[in-house]
Amino acid sequence: MKLEKVLEKLGFSENESKVYLASLELSMASAQDIAKKARLKRTTAYSVLEYLVEKEVVSKTKIKHKTRFVAEAPEKLLSIVNDLHKNIKNALPELEAIYNKNETKPKITFFEGENAIHHVYEDTLKEKPEEILEWNTDDFFERFSKDYNYIGKRLALGIKARRIGSKGSRWDTKHKYLDKKELAKTLIVPKENFNPEIEVNIYNNKVAFMNYAENMSVIIDSKAIADAMRQVYELSWKGAELS
Repeated sequence: MKLEKVLEKLGFSENESKVYLASLELSMASAQDIAKKARLKRTTAYSVLEYLVEKEVVSKTKIKHKTRFVAEAPEKLLSIVNDLHKNIKNALPELEAIYNKNETKPKITFFEGENAIHHVYEDTLKEKPEEILEWNTDDFFERFSKDYNYIGKRLALGIKARRIGSKGSRWDTKHKYLDKKELAKTLIVPKENFNPEIEVNIYNNKVAFMNYAENMSVIIDSKAIADAMRQVYELSWKGAELS
């Protein structure tokens, strides 16, 4: 990573980075010499130097009544990082309070790429709901059956599941017979009526959509939306019981 990018992540502006790096290279120097090295106007460089002095990464001294500037040792930058870390840690309770203040505002998290679906399943385990409501697709088995025992992880946490799958799927041919073992209730509906290309999970205050074909997933964190989707699921469940 370029030095300018590193300094930018520490809060340095473009001109501040130029002046600081010029100061490092020149050791003790006048504002004019630093400005020349940084390729900035003297007035601009001087203003930036005064700010860097306040930031305690550059020192100012007088030699024969002439002002000279010298950069502090680069290790000084670590103190900036440590102070920032400390301040953020102290501010976290207040920041969390602001973040959670408006419970009616949905929080939407989007994932894409090879692990997009995996993120959702891990979130359901992290949330530890009493029960997960699922509209299922067979893509689950094609993606995870060999290398990711999600159902086993769910069972270890005592999380129940209700599952709606389509006729002929592995939910139909195998897993509906394992309901008791898998802490689940499974209903099967005709394939012509229900054969989704995505999986939907409802758990706690979240609704997750998993698109296996396009390697993407979305988690919506909203009590209002989750409650509404739960009602939709109950209607779907009642319809599945009549199939």
